[in-house]
Amino acid sequence: MPEAEELIVEALSSYGIPPAASRNLIQRARRKNGLGDRPEDWVRLMEGPLLAEIQNVIPIFRMGGAYAEALRVLKGRLPAPAPAPEAPRPRTAYRLTEPEGRKRLLADLAREEGVFGVALLSPGRAELRFPGAGPHLPPMLYAAHRMVAKRRPYRLAYVLVKDAQVFLRPLGEYVVTVVAKRGANLGRILARLAELGLEGGQG
Repeated sequence: MPEAEELIVEALSSYGIPPAASRNLIQRARRKNGLGDRPEDWVRLMEGPLLAEIQNVIPIFRMGGAYAEALRVLKGRLPAPAPAPEAPRPRTAYRLTEPEGRKRLLADLAREEGVFGVALLSPGRAELRFPGAGPHLPPMLYAAHRMVAKRRPYRLAYVLVKDAQVFLRPLGEYVVTVVAKRGANLGRILARLAELGLEGGQG
């Protein structure tokens, strides 16, 4: 990286070190320490090996002034660190064979922003957390599941109705159904349903 070397040479000239001498010091420090030509190698060079070489010539030399400024510029050229990979989100498992497990699932999903209500449906059976829902609602929601499943087996689906979004997620013997307002976060609810699992098995 010739520009890095020139930056250091220029900084050292302010201390009265001639360019040829500066280049000799730089090359000697690089050879001794096997440093390459990456930005991080030049930073390491200035922070240690080159500083030692200069202090062999000028014992009172300190890392300040023009030298510190050149180091700051080189550090500004370092590549940004790669973001840490996001840990996979753990599956949230529920024991739907037990009333407490079903109750916990309904309560957890009902807390999602924009959700009107949640239902756990199976043929001839429904458990709801849905304020104001009438008896006609579970058969309508199960009919929506039947309509989607008739086209092809599915893992996750949603249906738009007049004022709401209906989300469907088969889970074991049940169909988890979430009804949310039109403006609810579609991606968030789909992701939340996709992570559901059954304790003791895969959902």
